[in-house]
Amino acid sequence: MLDLEEITARFQAIADYARTGKVNHRWLGALPGQVAALAREWELEIGTDVETDFTSGVSSVVLACTGPRGATSLKLAADSYALAEEVAMLHQFAPSGRVPEVLATARGAALLEAVHPGTPVEDLPEQPGPAEYARFLDELHAAGDPDAAPRRITDWLELMYGWTERGGLDCAASRRISAELLADPADRVLLHGDLHLGNVLACAARGLVARSPIACAGERCFDAADYVLEGRDRSVMVWRRDELARAAGLDVDRLDAWCRAMAPLGASRSPVPERVTELLAFGRGEY
Repeated sequence: MLDLEEITARFQAIADYARTGKVNHRWLGALPGQVAALAREWELEIGTDVETDFTSGVSSVVLACTGPRGATSLKLAADSYALAEEVAMLHQFAPSGRVPEVLATARGAALLEAVHPGTPVEDLPEQPGPAEYARFLDELHAAGDPDAAPRRITDWLELMYGWTERGGLDCAASRRISAELLADPADRVLLHGDLHLGNVLACAARGLVARSPIACAGERCFDAADYVLEGRDRSVMVWRRDELARAAGLDVDRLDAWCRAMAPLGASRSPVPERVTELLAFGRGEY
């Protein structure tokens, strides 16, 4: 049985921290009935593991479950259109083998392949090296049609910079750098769009797997920047930048510029003051 009080508390904590708005209590109240109906329709046994998210202000719950297809994940979202978009982009990326398979869909819900062990890369004691991450990016970006992207990269950046500035960080320099990059575009692929390492899972069978795309079209360096910015300090970020650019065939200067443009966004996600300091210094070019 879903513990609505616990789920509501989780959402409220995320909403307060991210300053993204109020929790959708009406949707939360309807969750138990929706889950029960889908469990009957898709012959699912709902487990006890529950994951909550408030990415981009859209509430979602992911439940571990088992059924005819074995271990699966049931994802439910307050915004059914946002979830439908995510499902469409997972289908776009599917040929890469680097996203969870979509097994079934309903309004406001999707049944996804379970990724095992499914540990977010940001939580691993030892993160993948640049060569392994480059293979992951190459395969992900080789799939999908950039013309199918549901949003423009300029609009997505504007939203992210807006959230970051409302949190008290200055994005003026980052806005200038990203504007210069976009005015002189490089390669164009379908981007995941939100590839921080909490959205990259370690899978025993398939290596790295990306979840929860917020897709847009643009150059590969945009998705690559998050890996660089996960370095523990500026020296590691510089090493990751250089090694990832070499392994993935990226222009190191453009990768550096995208990392600087996105450093305040990473800083806004971190609750660790030391990490914030390192990210903001990298964003200023203080290597």
